[in-house]
Amino acid sequence: MKTRLDSLGISFPFMIGPMVGISHAAFRKLVRAYTPEGLNPLIFTEMLSTKQIPHESLAKTKELRIFPGEHHHTPQLLGNNPALIEASIARLNNINPWGYDINMGCPAKHILQHNYGVALMGDPSYAARITEATKRFSSIPVSVKLRGQAGAAQDVNTLIHFTQTLQNAGADWISLHARPQAKGHKGEANWQLGTEVAKALHIPVVLNGGIQTASDAISIVRDFGADGAMLARAATARPWIFWQIAEDLGITSKPKLFPLKNAPRSPAEEGQEFVRATLLLLEYLQELFTEEDFIQERIAFFTALASPWLDFGHSFWKLTTRMNGVEDLRQRICDFHEKCSLSMTEKIKFW
Repeated sequence: MKTRLDSLGISFPFMIGPMVGISHAAFRKLVRAYTPEGLNPLIFTEMLSTKQIPHESLAKTKELRIFPGEHHHTPQLLGNNPALIEASIARLNNINPWGYDINMGCPAKHILQHNYGVALMGDPSYAARITEATKRFSSIPVSVKLRGQAGAAQDVNTLIHFTQTLQNAGADWISLHARPQAKGHKGEANWQLGTEVAKALHIPVVLNGGIQTASDAISIVRDFGADGAMLARAATARPWIFWQIAEDLGITSKPKLFPLKNAPRSPAEEGQEFVRATLLLLEYLQELFTEEDFIQERIAFFTALASPWLDFGHSFWKLTTRMNGVEDLRQRICDFHEKCSLSMTEKIKFW
């Protein structure tokens, strides 16, 4: 699908956004394992604090870890101080990111207290200065992730003005979470917002929020006029969703790990594949991290976010929270796979 993202070298306009506790290197490797060869979707890191990055070890800090040969990873920066942003970018350049993203969408209270995240949308000129500074320090693309309605941007015209301000400040593209700040991750997303903003800007506009299936993602681009679709929590339940999108678009290449298979489609196929994907994620976590407590916590968090899509979600999540070490966890997952009936629902309701 040809969109304005082509101008940035992105020909597959589907990506996975930043998720705290999920978007670590092992999860990114899992998604890549299910992605057909030749496609290079953007996958974001977890939210990274610019107050901490300048003082952290790239080798030791788990959120900064990348896997060997990783590409098209995009760090998301949380901050509002140009000097700290400059220092953070100088450090992060060592992991060869594709681009940088500025967080102007997180609605968490502890983030708002420091005038980070969605709080930046309350002051367009301040937000523009942060964007301009990040672009000045970066030689690679800079994007901004923001909320559809937050701060000063409480109606579509104000939102358009706000995004035009970011565009004029040098943002190469924006992603728009199409839910109001007050809704968090709940309720229906207003994808029409993306249509209105995309018409008003000359830079690419990517839409985020409520995208659960391959058909949702394709519709965002085909029917709502966005330049791309950014998935998030649904990708924990469907790490193979890029594979499904590719098949639906007529792309015939396969993931290197699955050269003779088609993407799982039926509820039973997806349910079975999810458990296998959890075992694969466990393998990647062990490759990249050494602390067993961290590995177990990441598996439990992964299954918790995916559980609403799984008819066995609650019992499987509980299983991953009750184990005696990683090898015990692996055996419990294998036993569960053999003994249980597994299936997945296409969509859930965000209430």
